Amino acid sequence: MRQGELKQRLVHLARNGRLSHAYILECSDTDHLVRFVQSLAEELTPYKEDVHTVCADGLSVKDKAIEELLARLSLKPLVGQRIVAVIQDADTMTPRAQNRLLKTLEEPPGDTVIFLLSCNAEHLLPTIRSRCVLLRLGKEGEEEGEGSHDEIQKHAHAVCAMILEGKKYYSIVEGLHEVTGQKEHAYAFLDAMEKWYRDILLCPTGIPCEWKDPDIQKLSRLLNREQAYRAVAHIEEARRDLNRHINTNYTIKNLILKLIQEEPT
Repeated sequence: MRQGELKQRLVHLARNGRLSHAYILECSDTDHLVRFVQSLAEELTPYKEDVHTVCADGLSVKDKAIEELLARLSLKPLVGQRIVAVIQDADTMTPRAQNRLLKTLEEPPGDTVIFLLSCNAEHLLPTIRSRCVLLRLGKEGEEEGEGSHDEIQKHAHAVCAMILEGKKYYSIVEGLHEVTGQKEHAYAFLDAMEKWYRDILLCPTGIPCEWKDPDIQKLSRLLNREQAYRAVAHIEEARRDLNRHINTNYTIKNLILKLIQEEPT
């Protein structure tokens, strides 16, 4: 999600009293993530005294740091109406620290919002993830332009075409990790695949397709309506797997295997 859109959305929720008590903010660019949450915290409370940040000590966020943070969260805000807690490098929290945080996530104190910053939310305990809203930010350079999105879309459509043409599995997945290694990219990849199958269905009707593929007319003859519907169902299943935090690389490759098994008629 784009930084500006996400910030506007969270501020709007806060103003309407509908902000969740805990969020996991995931991005591969740690510096970008920190800058984003600092800017967001200023919107949620204008008082720096009510913003509390925990960082990794060495290689991990220690249990003692979380204990001290929770002790502060049990008190009222020093100046304003809301406390904002930020746990940087959250995916490096020790298991003991995560378990200590768990109770507060279950029963958050007062008007407090906790942000867990993570490069890879899959490293957090499932019990932590299930009690937080997971939001993904693209890299700073990607949010201002459509270059990355276009590359993902082109790769997704190329994969779909290779599957219909009966290409071998290993040739289809070659270089795929570079495109879908990050979860936000994997979601975009699935969206592009689903749109491609929709265009395949629209092609025989004469309705203009969103994707201007000169070969789509020929490819549409290799897939019937029932197969396209099953393909979309597999894509939706893959999206649910990502939502359940199943490994991204495994999810996409498993999807491709299922699509290959849908033999064209």
